[in-house]
Amino acid sequence: MSNPVVNARRLFVWTAVVSLLLDQASKLLAHGLLHPYVPHPVLGQVLRFVLVSNRHGLFGMSYGPIWVHYALPLLGMCLVVYFAWRSSSRWSSVAFGLILGGGLGNNLIDRVRLGSVIDFIDFGFGNWRWYTFNLADAFVVVGVIMLLGYEFFGPKPGPVAPSPNPSAGNLKPLNADRTACHSDADGGVAWRTSRQEPQDSRHSE
Repeated sequence: MSNPVVNARRLFVWTAVVSLLLDQASKLLAHGLLHPYVPHPVLGQVLRFVLVSNRHGLFGMSYGPIWVHYALPLLGMCLVVYFAWRSSSRWSSVAFGLILGGGLGNNLIDRVRLGSVIDFIDFGFGNWRWYTFNLADAFVVVGVIMLLGYEFFGPKPGPVAPSPNPSAGNLKPLNADRTACHSDADGGVAWRTSRQEPQDSRHSE
C-alpha cells in the first residue's frame, strides 16, 4: 500500500525540478534571442518580450539592502521545504514545488551566477505595464494562489470521534453468572454456576 506522505514528497520534488528547468531554459532562450530593452510583441502590445536585468526582488520590487534579497528568499525556501515535507496533500505538494522551483531559479542560480535576475515577460495595456517578470516569478505566484485556494476552499477534516473508554469493556452486570470451583467428596474438582439473585427486602410475618 502506497504511503500518501511519500507520494506527496515525490510530487513536490518533481514539480520543483521541472519548474526550475523550465525557468532556466526560458532564460537561456531569452538571453540568446532577445536584445536588451528592445520590445518584441507576442500578443500585440498586451504581451511582449523585453530582456532586462533585475537586481531587485519579485517583479522588480526592492526589499531594502542587497543582502536582504538573498536572505529573505533563502529563509522562505527553507520554510517551503519544511512544510512540504510534512504535507500529504498532492495539491499542496505541487504548490510548494512551484514556489521552490521559482525561488531556486531566481535566487540560487541567477543571483549567484549573474548577480541579477533575467526578466523578459512584459504584460500590460497601453501605458499601464506590469513589472517585467519571468517564469520563476509566475511559478511562485501560482503556487501561493494554489495554497490560499486550498486553505479557504479545500476539503476540511471531519470531526474527531471520541476515544472509547478502555475500562468500559471490563464492566459486568450485577446479576451476571458466576462460576465457582470447589472440591467434591472424592477429592475431585467440581464446577458450580450460580446466579446472584437480588435480596428480597420483604420479611415474612
